[in-house]
Amino acid sequence: MQNKKTVGTLFLQIALGLLFIVSGIWTVQGANGDDVASAIKSLFGSDLAGILCVVFGVIEIVEGFFLLIRLFVTLNTGLDTLLMIIILVSWIVMIILIDFAGRNGLFNNLDSVNEFCGFLKRFAMHLLVLGAIIKVKE
Repeated sequence: MQNKKTVGTLFLQIALGLLFIVSGIWTVQGANGDDVASAIKSLFGSDLAGILCVVFGVIEIVEGFFLLIRLFVTLNTGLDTLLMIIILVSWIVMIILIDFAGRNGLFNNLDSVNEFCGFLKRFAMHLLVLGAIIKVKE
């Protein structure tokens, strides 16, 4: 049986592709407004943080383009599955970096109700993206 995408899944895939591309560009630039770059900078020294921002950003950009290209091109099932697993794993790593280990993560500086609520909101949004990745992977 052939798996047909719904309109909702199509929108999720477009949104994910654009999200990864933009986040990747910001991460490569080491932008202060980018959650990934901020988390990396808070965990590692400046030289290593710069390298990791570039590496993680490039990975995000490639993942975003893959998700968008995947809308129009059917890839080998094995390659498609492997690339989707890489996207899934990289997003889980990002959740760990931002939501748990980073400067505003669960394990750091949540001294007030507002900071904890900010953590919960950010974590919930990241779980929504994780759910979208899983749905698009199907």
